[in-house]
Amino acid sequence: MGYNKRNNEINAITKESIAFAYYELLQKEQRISVTLICEKAGVSRNAYYRNYGSTDEIIIYCLVSKWAKFCEVHPVPPEDGEVLRQRLIQFFYSEKEFVRAIKKHDKIYLIEDLFRKVIVPAEAVGITKYILYMLAYSVYGMIRAMIDQDFSETTEQIEMMFVEHKNIQSKSLRMEKDAKKL
Repeated sequence: MGYNKRNNEINAITKESIAFAYYELLQKEQRISVTLICEKAGVSRNAYYRNYGSTDEIIIYCLVSKWAKFCEVHPVPPEDGEVLRQRLIQFFYSEKEFVRAIKKHDKIYLIEDLFRKVIVPAEAVGITKYILYMLAYSVYGMIRAMIDQDFSETTEQIEMMFVEHKNIQSKSLRMEKDAKKL
């Protein structure tokens, strides 16, 4: 049992070192080969292929693990789509350099994959699954707009836009109700 635990620890360290090496290379290099990743990580090609099938898997791994660490500091209450939306906006803004690197390497589609993995659990069925997909894509659309605007607005500015929009909607609804009373 001790041997397997030690092996699992070594594999986890290897996986992390490959991910970290690729993460750094992604932000600096134009062309990244498996050889370059392995050299930077100090691992063999076999170790690379034992842990990852592609560089896309590394990006997803980095995003998922960074998201998990972010949620440790900024928890998301279950079933609270509004807080989840806010946290995802904050998370992607905090990771904007990594996201810019992902975009530069034409792998921005992986963020959409992350949204499905984070927001839509595999066991979701029926209307729940459809609602979660709608939430995932509406939040992804916002994040994608942030990316396409190269993060020109801060998270605070984005939140203010939502507050202003909500206030305008509320005012409009009140005006409609008042008009119906007349």
